[in-house]
Amino acid sequence: MNHDNNRGRHRAPGRHNPLNELKLLARESAQPAMKGAAVVAATGGLVATFANPASADTLSPNSGDVAAAGLGAAPAAVGPTDTPAAVPAAATALSKIGYAPAVQKAVAQRVATPKPRVIEDVQVKAQRAAAKAAAEAAAARKAAAQRASRDLTRSTLTTSTSSTKSSSNYSVPSASSGMRSSYNWATDGQCTWGALNKWYQSEGYYPGGWTGNAMVWDTGAANAGYTVSGTPRSRSILVMEPGVHGSSSVGHVAWVTSVDGDQVHIVEMNALAGPYNYNTRTLTDGPGMRYIYAP
Repeated sequence: MNHDNNRGRHRAPGRHNPLNELKLLARESAQPAMKGAAVVAATGGLVATFANPASADTLSPNSGDVAAAGLGAAPAAVGPTDTPAAVPAAATALSKIGYAPAVQKAVAQRVATPKPRVIEDVQVKAQRAAAKAAAEAAAARKAAAQRASRDLTRSTLTTSTSSTKSSSNYSVPSASSGMRSSYNWATDGQCTWGALNKWYQSEGYYPGGWTGNAMVWDTGAANAGYTVSGTPRSRSILVMEPGVHGSSSVGHVAWVTSVDGDQVHIVEMNALAGPYNYNTRTLTDGPGMRYIYAP
């Protein structure tokens, strides 16, 4: 019985599709290594198919051309191999076309990226610390100098203002010499007579040139040529208006012995001790008080 020995792959014309075979082999393989081996084995057939058309002459496994070519027997079936070396080879071949097996992905994920190590320069750190300390010390010195300058300025202004205020409050104008009298012309035993008597004891003469009740003595003395001021001064006659420090309705006069700020020390007649008698008091300077200066 005669059989035609047709060379080439034994498939019906038009039904052979190498890509479909490659997908089928990859889907039916259970393990990644088996998939790799199957795909590599099929790839060889796929490359051969692309290299030679299905109708071209190829070496049949049953023909003697295979042995004659020195290629050995063709594999009986396409499938996974038991050779351990096939797995890395398949993985390498698939990696070149962009396919990474699950095992290689897991290994790549387990490999941790090494953390960078920072090497600290002790000398540079010490230099920076010293520079920082020097800058802080300089800032502290500058702040202290500014505070000292402000304190000095404040103290100077305070002292200057205080001196000016003191001199303005207690400055005493120069006293002019007015008219004089040869006797004590006031009523005996009254405050006016006592004030004129103290002036005579201090200055050696009696002032004159005016008359009237105590409350108008400041105006009369100014008209007679004496200096009259609202600033208290020792060696002067104090003139108080009615009601000031207990003065009567006609006013009151007294002799000023000394002044301490706004405190005026006086000696007076016909006040606390009665007519013809002297007593001393300390009064606070204020409104309604005028002073006739002895020159």
